[in-house]
Amino acid sequence: MTNTLYILLVEDEDTKIDEWKDALESHNSDSDNLGFSIETAYAKTVLHAKRLLEKNLFDAVVVDLRLQIEPGVAESNTAGNELVRHVLQTQPVGVVIYTGQQAEVEAEHVSCPQLQVMDKADGLPQIFDWLEKNLQVFIELREAKATFNRETAKIFYKSIWPRWKYWNEGKEEGRKLSSVVTRHIFAHVHDSLLHATDDATHSEESYFVPPLKARLDTGDLVDLDGKVWIIVSPRCDLANPGKVQSIVLAGCDDISAKWNPLIGAGSKKKEEQCKRLIQHDGELKQHFLFPMISLDRGQRGPWMVLFHDLKVIPAADAAEQLIESRFASLSPMFVPSLVERFGAYFSRIGTPGFSSDG
Repeated sequence: MTNTLYILLVEDEDTKIDEWKDALESHNSDSDNLGFSIETAYAKTVLHAKRLLEKNLFDAVVVDLRLQIEPGVAESNTAGNELVRHVLQTQPVGVVIYTGQQAEVEAEHVSCPQLQVMDKADGLPQIFDWLEKNLQVFIELREAKATFNRETAKIFYKSIWPRWKYWNEGKEEGRKLSSVVTRHIFAHVHDSLLHATDDATHSEESYFVPPLKARLDTGDLVDLDGKVWIIVSPRCDLANPGKVQSIVLAGCDDISAKWNPLIGAGSKKKEEQCKRLIQHDGELKQHFLFPMISLDRGQRGPWMVLFHDLKVIPAADAAEQLIESRFASLSPMFVPSLVERFGAYFSRIGTPGFSSDG
């Protein structure tokens, strides 16, 4: 079965739209060999494009920089930048800026990995090549959206709708519940999807890259003094500026040399060795962290967090030293295990040694 991509073309020149339609017809006539077909909606203005984005699900948006401000009004402008900014803030889709004025593309757009800037002088084939290159991303993202909608529907009919009157009881006049309901739905969907996979996760689910919070948090990974450290100070301390005088970090020992030969080896023995590493290699003094992919450095880790290798930084200096050096944060699923093991390590009391001298 041939996959179909849904594209929004935002272009106000009729000749360019006709060129796209011709190229589209040629592509779709050979879609079985190419692996995908394309359906396109068209907009000539930013306003029309925004309306189409609200009403439809697109896989990618192709935008010319200079667009009509309103139908029939074609002045020199870079309204496409405004539209691209809107898309990046509201839509998880691929974006192509297809323009003859590349110098007018805003700098923040050039650095965005999901966005490509293409010169009109190089023609339309480059767009089709880019769509083919990212085909799997678009398909899996669409499946993710569909899965989320299905799980949301279950929660909506089983929980949200029947209990709606309770949500509204005691609500302040004019206060909306959208944020509360959104968090409620996301929590349910996440737990439902995790249960469907027998609580098994991909290693990338261990992290938020880059960190989501502007402030430091428990589980933040930082590069400091040529080494990776993880913040282990309690979250309640970090959430209240000025509450504590020091931030505690634990050193992270890179164990990729042990880990990499075990992945995909197909050996029962190596599978067991891999499982042992994940179970902290049987040591109370350490905690396993999965490897992650860094956009600028490739695979990083995995690591063993060493609870006996601690660094303390004055809280007053932490923001300057640590905020900019953060490269990831443990996701909420994985922070409790780190904190629990850290606490358990330091709560060991021990017993006196045995002597036979009496």
